[in-house]
Amino acid sequence: MDGAMKAIILAAGKGTRMRPLTNTCPKPLLAVAGRPLIEHIAGALPDEVDEFIIVIGYLGNKIRNFFGSTFLGKPVTYVTQIETKGTFHALGLVKHLISPGERFFVLYGDDLHGAEGLKECLQYPRALVVSLVDDPRPYGNVEVDGRNIITSMVEKPTEPRGNLISTGVLLLDSNIFKYPPKPHPKNGEYFLATAVADMLKIYPYTAVSSSFWFPVTTPEHMIEADRILRTQEIAKKIFIQN
Repeated sequence: MDGAMKAIILAAGKGTRMRPLTNTCPKPLLAVAGRPLIEHIAGALPDEVDEFIIVIGYLGNKIRNFFGSTFLGKPVTYVTQIETKGTFHALGLVKHLISPGERFFVLYGDDLHGAEGLKECLQYPRALVVSLVDDPRPYGNVEVDGRNIITSMVEKPTEPRGNLISTGVLLLDSNIFKYPPKPHPKNGEYFLATAVADMLKIYPYTAVSSSFWFPVTTPEHMIEADRILRTQEIAKKIFIQN
């Protein structure tokens, strides 16, 4: 199922938990081991990705100036999310750039991921990269069957079912736009995870185990991520493609 495809990187957030570092710099451009987070993310994507679409918002011109019109030899398109209404809202802004039946990656612009897990996604029509965590409540809580097909997904559950979560890497197809979610009762945002939960009832998603995942949420995480990238050569090979 390999072939040319787009990668949509959601990078519009304000990074409030990363303040004061994000007072003047968008979170995706914060540097670890000498490279911005978003550069590590882009570099981990498989070679089949031949185009980037970046959803920008807060300090978006700085992201635009960093990437330019091409990055890593691939064209870059920018879409601006003026109102932060959630991840599905952000994805909906790029609908006009996606052809019927087209597959594409969706990632957030601030977590570090393993290249091997991202590459494995290409073996399936649709996939989520998943990982086990101690507390799944801040994430999209996932259940799978014996074939690693996802049977349910609940965003920010109050009563989690198991400890498996989506790491935020999704290989989707254009059918996702048929499942606009209702606003989340807590904050009114439209979550992509809710749309996926509805879609997977008809279109199977495969759970792919993460080869590496490091969520970068606070300044302390930045310090730890920098340590990992600078001292673990094996980890560096896993999730950075030079």
